[in-house]
Amino acid sequence: MITGIYQTLIILAVVVIFYAVDSWLIRHFDQRRAYGSSRNWGYTAIVIPCAIFLIVQPALFPGLGIRTHAWWGLALQIVGLLLLVAAFALYWWGRWHLGQFYGERVEIQPGQYLVTGGPYQYVRHPLYTAYFTMATAMLLINPSLPMLLVVIYAFVDFSMATRREEKLLVEKLPGYAEYRARTPCYLPRLRRNADTQ
Repeated sequence: MITGIYQTLIILAVVVIFYAVDSWLIRHFDQRRAYGSSRNWGYTAIVIPCAIFLIVQPALFPGLGIRTHAWWGLALQIVGLLLLVAAFALYWWGRWHLGQFYGERVEIQPGQYLVTGGPYQYVRHPLYTAYFTMATAMLLINPSLPMLLVVIYAFVDFSMATRREEKLLVEKLPGYAEYRARTPCYLPRLRRNADTQ
């Protein structure tokens, strides 16, 4: 199992890559938004100190995590890294298709229309699926109490955000109610219904 400073370096790399990609996407698409940045600076101010603690925890506070020399410890970390790659790919794919309509707050942009391309043809909330997958992957890479709290927070917070977002979209975005009725929330259907083939 990879431990200590090596876990810290992996988590640092993940945070830096995610923030760099996210910032590039925001800069790229914010110029097309009708008003304001899609970045929620209040949320960012809370996330940064938490991310710093998660980065340093394996090296400075290893007692908060689980360590094993058994083969399955490293195997779980490898699965975590593979899940991270998949989550990053899904995040990029979803953000690219959502474009300027992405926001770190629940909102409707002027001129917003229903996005059903890319991953949105399979699930209504691929970005939340990517966040859930990233959090779970990070827990596999660093099985620790702080990372477990991040996973719990992600599932609770993004589930609540989904409800708020869907309420607004059903009320304000034409066609969303029908889209919601036919498209799963987070995970795609393994089999298509006979009437959709």
